[in-house]
Amino acid sequence: MMMRSLCVAGVSVLSLLACAQNTPGLPTEVLPPPDVVSQSPEPGLATVRVIVQFNQPQAYGDAAFLKTLQKQAQARVRYLAAVSDDTHVYSVQLPADQNPTPALQRLRALPSIMRVEIDETAKAH
Repeated sequence: MMMRSLCVAGVSVLSLLACAQNTPGLPTEVLPPPDVVSQSPEPGLATVRVIVQFNQPQAYGDAAFLKTLQKQAQARVRYLAAVSDDTHVYSVQLPADQNPTPALQRLRALPSIMRVEIDETAKAH
């Protein structure tokens, strides 16, 4: 009986080892989240993080789409991260003395955009 228990235990251990060897390893180098501070703007510019919710699918981080956003906002726009399928975070660089409200209003005027707001959680950090 004891020999049978040892065999079962040995087979179980070997099975677990075989499974562990077949499991792909987790990445050891995970990129940090986008950090707007590290993307230091040119002198005289300030960076504002904004959350944009779209009402239809878009190529959210595609260079051509970013140019559309930049033209509409009349400011440099960079894609930062996805919050959900239809909501994404961007950085907008404006002159430091310029109120961001007009740029956000211009973005809201795009038919594909449902909502634009300043990312208040970024201000808290």
